Amino acid sequence: MVGPMTFKTLTTLLCLASFTTLARADESRFEKEKTDKRIVKSFDESASLTVKLEYLDRSKILRIDKGKDKAPEVWLGKRRLPTDILWLRPTMINSFCLTIDGKKIHVPERFWNDITGLHLEKMIVNKKISSDNDKIELWRYSTQQCAGPVITRSANRGTVLISWARPEE
Repeated sequence: MVGPMTFKTLTTLLCLASFTTLARADESRFEKEKTDKRIVKSFDESASLTVKLEYLDRSKILRIDKGKDKAPEVWLGKRRLPTDILWLRPTMINSFCLTIDGKKIHVPERFWNDITGLHLEKMIVNKKISSDNDKIELWRYSTQQCAGPVITRSANRGTVLISWARPEE
């Protein structure tokens, strides 16, 4: 049989453990916030991508309907925009700089300057990164929790994969 003093001690210990767990949960190691520019690196840091987003004012976007069964034209001043800007987040990639093994790789604008609806967040590190496990946790958080591109190198280092999901997907 458990006496009242034992029950009180166990209850106190359980409450202290719960408060300690809650306090640790509040001490988030990483945070994120919206940004218009971000540099992402591959896990081995041999490849990096610097991207900048342009946030468009939706009220300045002009839609010109071309008739039934035809896609509308979309303009911002004298600049023609992709039609999907009408229903996606009004953002477009403004700059795109890929570096592999210290060498800048030219990626023609036609491959990235008309992609719309993307979102960028930057990561804020609240605690010192001191071990390999911390580095792995940091990379996982930045690739899985922060909106933005992910850059990955193949095992033979001959291929770079860049992926970036829209928040709506």
